Amino acid sequence: MSNITYNEQWHETVYQVFDMLEIEQPVRARKPQKDTVKVSQLLGRMYISYIQNFRSLEECYDQVVHPQKKRVIRHCLDGVMGRILELKAELVNIEFSEFQFIDDLVLDMKLTPDKIDIPVPRFFMHGEGAAALIDRDKRLAAMLAKMAPTEKAPMDVAEAKITLDEAIRMVQVSERYRQGRLRARFMKEIRSQEERERLQQLRGPPTIDHDVAATTIQKVFRGFIQRRKTATMRQEEYIFLGMVPKPK
Repeated sequence: MSNITYNEQWHETVYQVFDMLEIEQPVRARKPQKDTVKVSQLLGRMYISYIQNFRSLEECYDQVVHPQKKRVIRHCLDGVMGRILELKAELVNIEFSEFQFIDDLVLDMKLTPDKIDIPVPRFFMHGEGAAALIDRDKRLAAMLAKMAPTEKAPMDVAEAKITLDEAIRMVQVSERYRQGRLRARFMKEIRSQEERERLQQLRGPPTIDHDVAATTIQKVFRGFIQRRKTATMRQEEYIFLGMVPKPK
């Protein structure tokens, strides 16, 4: 496909990411949803949508030649990959399982299972991550070599047995040690909080000179105005270079 095709694909994917952000961050705050099934379905749909966006952006990043465009695509790609991991963690916390059954959602969205497959990014396999993969393979090979089974004399089963009283004593010692550590940590936090409150009472309410306060406010406001102007100029430059789609 031509460069124009991948530019159009990139722009369409960016618009889809913007739509996802509008769903996640609506203008009006939503009421908290207490039904875990509905929450799981909503997160599952978002999870599938972000996977599709990731596949599209990864393909654009691999095929686009323009270095500045690749840098922008990579920034968006990293954000989408991070959001996929966050949604995966939320699904695990809600369903209490590392495996999610989203077959019904895939059918509702009229997708095939291969469309939600998460491939390893090509830039990681053949580019900057190649050295990391080679180093990982070497480490795994060294660990497997150390864990290789060796011939040892058979252990006497009678020697490995312990009595019931010894086992109960070992469990009690371990549990008391754990409770002691938790109690010590809790007391340390209480003492730290009391010390902070005591120092706050000694210092009294914070005071500041009016001139210093006015200068600080002016500094923050001028920095905010300048950052907004810089962001606007950068956005106009990106639109002029064709690196960012024009706003609708």
